[in-house]
Amino acid sequence: MPNYDLKCVSCEAEFKQRASMTEKSEKLIPCPECGSFELETLFNAPPAYVKGVKAAECPNRSSGSSACARCPVA
Repeated sequence: MPNYDLKCVSCEAEFKQRASMTEKSEKLIPCPECGSFELETLFNAPPAYVKGVKAAECPNRSSGSSACARCPVA
């Protein structure tokens, strides 16, 4: 079952919920704050990764540091 990031339309509470696709599509998930079934799905961007670049080779790395200030590569 997938995890969803949801926001209640009624009370604007944001929460995470593990539910089946059927439960979500048929609006069977209640808001934990107010009980409303009117929810919207929040879409979060996945983290960006620099593939194949070592920190020592990264042009964004500050001098004297082994970690890049802008990349998640250590």
